Amino acid sequence: MEKAYWLGRNRASLKAAQHAVSAEARLIHYDLAGRYSLKALSAETQAIDLADVLPPAIYARNGSSPNKLRSNV
Repeated sequence: MEKAYWLGRNRASLKAAQHAVSAEARLIHYDLAGRYSLKALSAETQAIDLADVLPPAIYARNGSSPNKLRSNV
């Protein structure tokens, strides 16, 4: 979700750069677009890293689903 947000900001900045009146404004919008692109890439790698850190799900014996767990009381 966060990646989609940053990519949307990137596209908006590129569009603003194309319609900019001055070279300075165009440069600023292109700079922002580059920063948003890096943010999107960072958000993607953070999501991948988080998936690697989380432990695998623990299920009861016989491959039961988590909804069918029985207590040993």
